[in-house]
Amino acid sequence: MTSALDLAGVLRGAPADDLLRRLAARQLRPASVHDAFDLADVLLEPASVRDVLSRLDRTELRVLQSARVPADATTLADRLADSDDDALSPVDAAIDHLVDLFLLVPSGDGSDRVVATPDAVGERLDDDPLLSADRLADERPPVVLEAVAEIDREAVDARSAERLYAVVIEVAEILRALELSPARELAKGGLALPEARRLAEAARVEADDVATLLGITTRAGLARTSPDGWVVTDDSSDWLASSWPDRWEALTRSWVDSLPPEIVAVLRQRVETSWGEPLREYTLWAYPAGAAWVPERLAAFSRSAELLGLSSGGVPTSAALALFHEGPAAARARVADLLPDAVEQVYLQHDLTVVSPGPLAPALDARLRVIADVESAGLAATYRITEGGVQRALSAGETADSLREFLSGISATGIPQPLDYLVQQSAERHGRFRVSSIEPGAPGFPGDALTLVEADDHTSIDTLEVDHALAPLALRRIDGLRIASRFERDTVFWALGDERYPVVVLDDSGSSVTPPLRRRPRRPVPVPARDQLREMVERLTSDSEGSDESTDRAWIARQLDAAVKGRLTVTLTIAQPDGSTSTLDMEPTGVGGGRLRGRDKKSDVERTLPLSHVVAVSSSR
Repeated sequence: MTSALDLAGVLRGAPADDLLRRLAARQLRPASVHDAFDLADVLLEPASVRDVLSRLDRTELRVLQSARVPADATTLADRLADSDDDALSPVDAAIDHLVDLFLLVPSGDGSDRVVATPDAVGERLDDDPLLSADRLADERPPVVLEAVAEIDREAVDARSAERLYAVVIEVAEILRALELSPARELAKGGLALPEARRLAEAARVEADDVATLLGITTRAGLARTSPDGWVVTDDSSDWLASSWPDRWEALTRSWVDSLPPEIVAVLRQRVETSWGEPLREYTLWAYPAGAAWVPERLAAFSRSAELLGLSSGGVPTSAALALFHEGPAAARARVADLLPDAVEQVYLQHDLTVVSPGPLAPALDARLRVIADVESAGLAATYRITEGGVQRALSAGETADSLREFLSGISATGIPQPLDYLVQQSAERHGRFRVSSIEPGAPGFPGDALTLVEADDHTSIDTLEVDHALAPLALRRIDGLRIASRFERDTVFWALGDERYPVVVLDDSGSSVTPPLRRRPRRPVPVPARDQLREMVERLTSDSEGSDESTDRAWIARQLDAAVKGRLTVTLTIAQPDGSTSTLDMEPTGVGGGRLRGRDKKSDVERTLPLSHVVAVSSSR
């Protein structure tokens, strides 16, 4: 018989870091916890126990049933000797996991360690007929009624090949959309619907798939949340510059690492069968109390696996088998064989479109995107070169000659005359407007002016002055060729660029420089949420580490209160007048007025003892 009193003793003696790690797995709400007894009560609450039981596999549940009679690991292994070969957890590993979750309470050390299932956990096992000891032992795993032949696996691989390429394109487009503008996050978590639609349009996917793809992207360390919303990370640039197989491996490696351990456990047993209904049936057999979470988690797993090209129609690909049998590197090698080779030649059209007959090499794709907008992404991508894009490239340091050299190098058809004309005309117009900073209070300028815009002719300045889209800049004419704004240089530059004016940035010496990065208003950094679990653990461990006489007396009083409440028999260590101690097995019935009342279990008589004489309390076995 193991009670909250025994568990409280274990909790009081646990190191802080170990306690924090173990409690995190129980997903507690520690607001009402003040001492180890409160924590033991929370851990043994019916709802908390039912929740953790739902995440235990069949072997672990059988160990709990068997350990209702205290035993060591060897004895428990003997009791479960008839376990099926499909058992998900070895008995020793199951015991360690259950002790970590405070579902088994240990006594003793080393190989002879005895463990027992708390009574409150046993009561929850009794509540569910699916978790009876006989049923857990007798139910056999579902029979596998299907096997995917090798020739079918090849067909599955062929169907998944396009998906393998599509996912890296979709993630890349999401990253580029986030780079242009962060995606707003709702206060309760998740993307705002307009942002989900924007990212879906950018990646050309269904809006319902955006959350899954963004999750894959975030786990790969390519995006993160910030006060501004979802933004790209520094690692995203290296990822975008890597090869298609390397991109896929990075996404898949982090995805596998983030899978729930329950999903990984069932895949070890049934990875080669269908990931549809057969996997669901086996998971429900393996986790008998998991009906509440199995469908949802398997649905999320299956959808992300399909998006990553690891399955097609619920059937795993050869890359998926390599992933779970040999690891991400082996899966990458298989994917490299399935993905088409990157191309380095495109077709330039007279209508300024660019057609790539296959996946364009990442470095070429990145440079082409500076001067062109993507109209369709996929195995055969289509781009459209625009004047705004050419102006961006010129501002970034390109010249008409360098652009012609780049385009002729990737073109299988030469440079069409309309495209050559666009490049030349854009180069001639480039720099028609020049923005530079003004020292505050500089003579000859309005007192609040911070930015000067210059042009080569009066007409250009006239155009800026009457452009309603630029009215927020509060432009004020200085003379025929100059106009000033009270806003900073970078703000003026981006405002003109957004309205497609051919603008460049000048430094203090008057030389053209690379355009600044667009700066966005910063949202207030939220105050980090309190880590209530850590605060609780620090409070509990500081109380036990700072033990003094008054603390020890309070601990004894709490033990006796728990024994009275649970009608438990405990062993009391009693101090004698001569300095020696003696023990007494008693069932306490009341504590008050500095005295302890209870029934002496050996003589079966009522006794009353001075509470000050009790120096230790332990459970009777």
